[in-house]
Amino acid sequence: MHTRSTEHHMLLVTHRLGHAVVLAPQGEVDLESVGPLRLALDAEARHGEGPVVLDLSAVRFADTALVNALLRVRPELGDRLRMVAPSALVTRLLRVLCLESAFTIRDSRDAAVNRP
Repeated sequence: MHTRSTEHHMLLVTHRLGHAVVLAPQGEVDLESVGPLRLALDAEARHGEGPVVLDLSAVRFADTALVNALLRVRPELGDRLRMVAPSALVTRLLRVLCLESAFTIRDSRDAAVNRP
């Protein structure tokens, strides 16, 4: 398990779950704090092979920096990128930007790992 924290109130916890990598940002994901998440997504896009499960259940605040990071890697990751249980705030952000159908969203980590 790896953890990365920024002084801007975001903790990124990463670990393996079967053949998938789980990225679980916690706290606030904005322009000041999105760096570690963006780096992890880029690394998986370049070198990973299995599902990239993005657990957004503990995100208390997010802005377009999160959305930009996701849209940036979407072409490389394709269906490998799977969101899990986005917080109400993230769900609302995706809905306002008309992007809720642009990503695979599952209710649980197990469902994201086992179902494309």
